[in-house]
Amino acid sequence: MTELIITEAGSEQDYEDVRRLCNSFLDWLRARYAHESWSVDRYYAPDKWAAVLADLPLVHSPPDGGILIARLDATPVGCVMLQKLGETTCEMKRLFVLPEARGHGVGRRLCECLMSHSAERGYKTMYLDTGIHHTEALALYRSLGFQMRGPYSDFPRDMAHLLNFMEAELPVGKEGGTFI
Repeated sequence: MTELIITEAGSEQDYEDVRRLCNSFLDWLRARYAHESWSVDRYYAPDKWAAVLADLPLVHSPPDGGILIARLDATPVGCVMLQKLGETTCEMKRLFVLPEARGHGVGRRLCECLMSHSAERGYKTMYLDTGIHHTEALALYRSLGFQMRGPYSDFPRDMAHLLNFMEAELPVGKEGGTFI
């Protein structure tokens, strides 16, 4: 039986595992959006992407943010991040599960844990953006209560049509899952 454990990243090894997952996410995006490769290269410009990965522990640090990492039988297979937008609003960032770990409920558990964790920190509303071709993610987000909305920050006009923007209310006491 496969054991799923979700923890909050805190060690340098955790951050290295998350960086590897983020780079796998970027590779997956390049394959999924091969017909619109300019959009991936623009949204994830190499110099900016390197800076994002270097700054993960700072940008997503508690108490305002966080990074959750999922492991199946001790192997890192997924991650998701929390970023503060306002006093009661936050953003879900970079949900990704390795293809070989899909079908085990990893993405759902990561989202549920992040939503619960965010509510416990006093956030009321969570935003996210996802690509228009992320059909699996869209179905998951809808099942978790996310609804479509307009852009919530300054997105380049030539990029906005390639993204779906969503939001969900985070009820107090939401039972979404636990992590260590």
